[in-house]
Amino acid sequence: MDKGALQIVEYWDLVPAVVGGVIGALAGGIPAWLLAKRQSDETLRRDREQRVENQKALAFSVVVKLLHVINSTISLSNHVKSCLALRNVPDHADMEPWQVLVPMIGHADEGSIRFTADEMGVFAAANEYDFMQDMMLLAVRHSSSLATFQEYCVMRNEFRAIGPKPADFDGQIGGGWLTPEEEDSFKPYTIPMNNVVVGLDAGLEEDVCLARTVAERFGPVTAKLFGVAKFADLTFPSDDELAAMRQAPITGT
Repeated sequence: MDKGALQIVEYWDLVPAVVGGVIGALAGGIPAWLLAKRQSDETLRRDREQRVENQKALAFSVVVKLLHVINSTISLSNHVKSCLALRNVPDHADMEPWQVLVPMIGHADEGSIRFTADEMGVFAAANEYDFMQDMMLLAVRHSSSLATFQEYCVMRNEFRAIGPKPADFDGQIGGGWLTPEEEDSFKPYTIPMNNVVVGLDAGLEEDVCLARTVAERFGPVTAKLFGVAKFADLTFPSDDELAAMRQAPITGT
């Protein structure tokens, strides 16, 4: 056998070794790759589930805050509307807004409610930008309306210290007589109060409309977001229920 033949034989002698090495590598590598992929898929699955659970927790946090904001908005609006409705009673038709809107307490905490970036990020990630902005605007508007009412309460209490004292009472409504000169002397105090009441009443009307929109959309938006039939629905009073809450208080006996 010549030299060329010997080389061919030697080269072909390497083929079984090379093929065996490749097959051995594949035999050991494929199961390892499959195992690694399975572990990776499992990790990704757990991460997705954890992310969804975190989003649900943030959404539930939004629910709690919205309940505070919406209930407080309705409560404050009903109080203002029911007080102003007293002017529709013939015996009190000549009363000014500041005379019928009485101060009240119980709204000390809700004004500080704000939504965090993480909470709003849940809705931004779902491309619900309009709804996200409505919720943020509702919180800001409610805080502004509440601060306005609290400022009015301060103004009215300060005026009570220097204003005329009622001569008699019809239920919770005090009455008395002022001369034209006395009435004019109090206008620097009463006109600003009236302006605040009128602006507050109009602003609260818009707050209630926005609160209704947010409450009605929250359930469908979150159900779609989490792929469930129902996540958390927010109820809102009907127009008839709101009208019943806003009736003028009974005066007299």
